[in-house]
Amino acid sequence: MILKKGNFYINGKNGIEDLHAILENYPTINIPKRKKSLTSIEGGNEQIILDEGAYDNREIDLNIIVRAYDEEDRTLRLSALYSAFDTDKYISFMHYGEPNYEYLISNAEVVTSSRLTRTSYYSEVKIKLTAKAFKQYRPDESVTVNGTTKTFNRFNYASRPLIHFLNSGTTTIAINGKPYTFGPLPSGGAWVDCEESQQDVYNGNTIVENAFNVGQEFPSLPPGIVTITAGNAVVYPRWRTI
Repeated sequence: MILKKGNFYINGKNGIEDLHAILENYPTINIPKRKKSLTSIEGGNEQIILDEGAYDNREIDLNIIVRAYDEEDRTLRLSALYSAFDTDKYISFMHYGEPNYEYLISNAEVVTSSRLTRTSYYSEVKIKLTAKAFKQYRPDESVTVNGTTKTFNRFNYASRPLIHFLNSGTTTIAINGKPYTFGPLPSGGAWVDCEESQQDVYNGNTIVENAFNVGQEFPSLPPGIVTITAGNAVVYPRWRTI
């Protein structure tokens, strides 16, 4: 994707074209903190690291200029911008500095706004966001599997794919030789969402009950060459990085 300097997308809305808004500078985006704690050992000279293998959310600070031509126009456009970021869930945010990466964000604090000058209708808006630790590479690709195929994860972090099984019944997919079994799946197949916060099997809007062993892990695609074996499936890798 190519974005003009200062432009951004929030939940599918174009900053310049839809919201008459532009980023004043690059967003300030921190690196997410790894979830780990240190435990003391009695009589020891070091502490044990207890690692959860996960990350906290990251923070994003935005400075946005909203353009307007009179007072009523200013009020309406500020309202439209606030509404675009106001959410009770995670939504998509992309900006011109990283046009091929999508952050999943939610508004963390109430925004503040001020006029650029006393006589101006242009406003400066500061917004603080919270975002999931991983940013997703866009556009996503798809890998059709009917037998064995290979793909390559060029990032340093394992991805959590979305898998579309096209056959019904019980089916198995293997990632680098490790099998994962799902089923029985309904007629027409089903989708398997391997995202850590999701991990469900569904068909349309319906969850497929008892489609996997609760003790089974969901597949991930590790860095490097990934060998995928399945009967009839389409894998959306959802590559991601910190």
